[in-house]
Amino acid sequence: MSSLKRVLISSPVRQTADILSPFLRSLADMEKMTVEVSYLFIDDNVDDLASQLLCQFQIEQGGTEIQHEADHAHVYAKDEITHYWQEDAIWKVARMKDTIIEYALEHQFDYLFLIDSDLVLHPHTLEQILLADKDIIANIYWTKWQPDTCEMPQVWISDQYTLYRKERKEALTDQESAIRMWEFLHQLRVPGIYEVGGLGACTLISSKALQAGVRFAEIPNLSFWGEDRHFCIRARALGFTLHVDTHYPAYHIYRAADLAGVDAFRQSYQELKASDRKITISLCIIVKNEQQALPICLHSVRGIPDEIIIVDTGSTDRTKEIAASYTDHVYDFPWVDDFAAARNFAFSKATQQYVLWLDADDTLTEKDRGLFLSLIGGLEPAVDRVTMAYHLNFDENHNVTHSLRRNRLVRRACQFQWIGAVHEYLAASGSVYHSEVAITHRKDKAHTDRNLRIYRKRIEDGHLFTPRDHYYFANELREHRCFEEAITYYELFLEGEGWQEDKIAASLHLGECYSHLGQREEQLLALFGTFEYDLPRADCCCRIGAVYLNELDYHQAIYWYEQATKSTKPTEVMGIFDHSSWTWLPHVQLCLCYDRVGNLDKAKFHHDIAFSYNPTHPSILHNKRYLEQTGKF
Repeated sequence: MSSLKRVLISSPVRQTADILSPFLRSLADMEKMTVEVSYLFIDDNVDDLASQLLCQFQIEQGGTEIQHEADHAHVYAKDEITHYWQEDAIWKVARMKDTIIEYALEHQFDYLFLIDSDLVLHPHTLEQILLADKDIIANIYWTKWQPDTCEMPQVWISDQYTLYRKERKEALTDQESAIRMWEFLHQLRVPGIYEVGGLGACTLISSKALQAGVRFAEIPNLSFWGEDRHFCIRARALGFTLHVDTHYPAYHIYRAADLAGVDAFRQSYQELKASDRKITISLCIIVKNEQQALPICLHSVRGIPDEIIIVDTGSTDRTKEIAASYTDHVYDFPWVDDFAAARNFAFSKATQQYVLWLDADDTLTEKDRGLFLSLIGGLEPAVDRVTMAYHLNFDENHNVTHSLRRNRLVRRACQFQWIGAVHEYLAASGSVYHSEVAITHRKDKAHTDRNLRIYRKRIEDGHLFTPRDHYYFANELREHRCFEEAITYYELFLEGEGWQEDKIAASLHLGECYSHLGQREEQLLALFGTFEYDLPRADCCCRIGAVYLNELDYHQAIYWYEQATKSTKPTEVMGIFDHSSWTWLPHVQLCLCYDRVGNLDKAKFHHDIAFSYNPTHPSILHNKRYLEQTGKF
């Protein structure tokens, strides 16, 4: 008799052939040195090609049983925005999963590995997750639940989808909740095994848990949505802890557009041979007291740089010790209130063809890491600079609210220099490649007045400010609510030379300052001033619309919010984008305005669009309840 653990890999399958194919290929490619694997698929497909793929897998792999689901009546819809689950479809899936559990028990498998059919697994997944020796453990994967949002995990701490730890009677501010959430998300980016409160979609379950009665069936007195939550609560009630393994994240093909990232994901776990690298890279980071963030950052870029250079500007924690575990190139640089000086020092230590710069609280998602590895294998060495998206801020639903593009990877021979003591920039020019890679900024430290103090000290020391200094000093003043002083410096900047994107942003910020001071006419003049530099953009139109909405002038507000929906989003612009203005925000405001003027049909029309972009936003959910009461749903 074989001493190998017997594992049943199984999935209910209703899938398109183009998504099912990479899922099945990843099952076939998975390492199975210490296990004996069988497969069970419940074919619920309406796509004949998908059913044919299952049959082909059965022939090629052997040890495969296919059962056919008779009930195809339940509608399950998805598009390039999200997935739309009906309640009856959820419990149909629960029934199919419980059928699989009964099969695993009947055939006495040691483990059941339930995997959704839109995942692509790393080859080491099964062997790694078995090493954890847990009764219930999920393999991590990350998903952008809405387009242009940050990736979120399929595991959580408690309740429906709470991502931070909190005692029952503990009261947290929004900021405290956000900090704890980012701590949890950061933890999941570090390879390890962690206890969680909820999981699903890629779960290994031991025979012990199966025999104890874990099931996906609905718990009638529980209002939580989704069969996985009912499974998790039942498992905890039976005494089983829940865990997640983060060593080898899977790739989630949540929408058809994600198919484009499958090859990059495969590239991410295949070591890039020196002969396959068209370029070599030095990674440069300046740090101070970053013992929490630095290992997450460096793990996220594994396999990308040929050389890592870390410049410490005065850490008093374990930052330098951690840095030394990743690289021999750790340098000290006395802090002189000048970010550009520190970055230029780091760049001076680089020896490879290209220089990549990051902050310690920047990370690459697994998808972007794969895209970066593909870039290394395909970039022509004559390119002087590569731009990448920089995701800066996220809302309470983890949607990207602000992003921009930065010159992120530059050819060392060009000897580009950093300029500016504060809010420094890399003065790069020449041939450019705009890549698909995005860098995610995860700032986990409280905002301070450090930059404002540096600017004020430079004024005291007699430094002459450039137009760019005027702009960024004004930003610091505005953020610290020194609105009148900020206005002075914004206007000084707008009177002189400057980058178009900074001019547009300065006009928007100037309008915000006048708004805080109650100066309506000046606010509108500042907002209209953006039209001098480009066609009307959605963010400005939304702000103008807000002025009229606050005055209950609904027709004027409608005009400007409609203009926002018609604005064409500029491509390859390096300035900051407020994503809400180009997606859900004008539509949620148009829903309100059209309701106030008595046009419920148009109110419902714009609500539906807003809901498709951001279905969990409180204002959109409020509008949904209101429209339901009017009979528009």
